[in-house]
Amino acid sequence: MNMAATVTECGNVRIITQVIQQKGPQAAEVMSESGSTSLSSRLTPTQPKTFTNTLPKALGVVQIVLGATQISFGIALTVAQEDLKKLTVKSGVYFWIGILLLLSGALLVEMEKRDHALLGRLCLLVNLLVSGASVVAVILHGTEIGEETLKNNICGSEYYCSSTKQVLVYGMNSVFIILSLLELAISLTAVVVVSRSTRQQVYRQMVSR
Repeated sequence: MNMAATVTECGNVRIITQVIQQKGPQAAEVMSESGSTSLSSRLTPTQPKTFTNTLPKALGVVQIVLGATQISFGIALTVAQEDLKKLTVKSGVYFWIGILLLLSGALLVEMEKRDHALLGRLCLLVNLLVSGASVVAVILHGTEIGEETLKNNICGSEYYCSSTKQVLVYGMNSVFIILSLLELAISLTAVVVVSRSTRQQVYRQMVSR
């Protein structure tokens, strides 16, 4: 063993500090473990785990509610329009975007329980599909408003006025355009959150090796 001593004087008080250096395999192992621990603590992201897990769950719950809303309105509008004349009902946009939202929401909620790389990649893919579907939904609802405006001008070509049916169509499509934009914003937020979480998980695995 090597022993080093330092003397520090503070007024009338003398402090003697002795440092005992131990050589051998046990000392090397202790130094290695302490060094790796300090390095891991410095390199590991300081983002709280609760925030990382809670945010995807909150986004997932919102997506599940929006998906259920889309499917519910899709069923109601399909039953009400047996001839399937409307563009949005004919395309089935309420159902496929609703199913994608339910799937994405379930994956985001599951990420709170299991922090798995494959689950994160799958969630990332589904949210990208939700983003694309939301853009398509906005286009379809906007197109239906335009078609309704051209078809049902009951006052002739020189003037324009709207009937109660047109007001209802405009209102419904406007609400779903807003919902689609909200779904787009949530899915893009989920993409950012999941990609960061996946990168942090890979980074932690690299540091722990």
